[in-house]
Amino acid sequence: MVKSQLASWIQRYAIWIAILFLFAIVSSANGTALPFVLICVAIGLIIFRYWDLINAFALSDFSKWARTRIGSIGIPHWHTPYHAATRFCDPAVVKTRNDAAAKMNSIMMELVKGGSDAVAVETKIPEQETTRHIRSEVTESYSAYETARAVHEQCNRLLARDLLKQLIAGDLIAKGSSTQNGIVQSECIIPKSHWTNMSFDISTSEASGSGLHYVHIVVGKSSKMLWAITDGTDRS
Repeated sequence: MVKSQLASWIQRYAIWIAILFLFAIVSSANGTALPFVLICVAIGLIIFRYWDLINAFALSDFSKWARTRIGSIGIPHWHTPYHAATRFCDPAVVKTRNDAAAKMNSIMMELVKGGSDAVAVETKIPEQETTRHIRSEVTESYSAYETARAVHEQCNRLLARDLLKQLIAGDLIAKGSSTQNGIVQSECIIPKSHWTNMSFDISTSEASGSGLHYVHIVVGKSSKMLWAITDGTDRS
């Protein structure tokens, strides 16, 4: 009981005790061994206070963090994959995709408005011919929406392949968070070697394949001088 209370007391006041020891070092530095002993005691108290954090610290996580920070040097802007395609991929494909997206939005707005109008018409004039005409227009709108959606998805697949080629070549660099057993890990630079084994979904900002899965991906124009540092082979 006394032992546990002592450990709790030391943990609670370790920082203040360490500060007092360091103050004593400054005050009594006279060439003797006392300052060295006090430094050791102060360091020991700090380690005791933060032992749980020190014990939980993973060197691999620090390495990943360092590579991410270094890899971000010289990259002022990061883009979601969807918008990165606009900046770095074939403009013709991007325009076709954007036109399809605009068409989808327009049709959806028409369907919402048309649904309200249909309710009003059926309430005021519940005639079979009128409702049949409205339903025919809705069917045509849904068909046009599905056509535009298919074009949009096809363009996204083409743009994803384009981005993949540039990521593998090192012209672009990406960072994201890997997942392990459903748990999202810390953000890191994604090595070029990983892209050769993954498929890329730019609409969800995710990539997966060969046991790898990255989420929250962003893309930037790479600085090739830093690839030697950031392009590791860590598969975590």
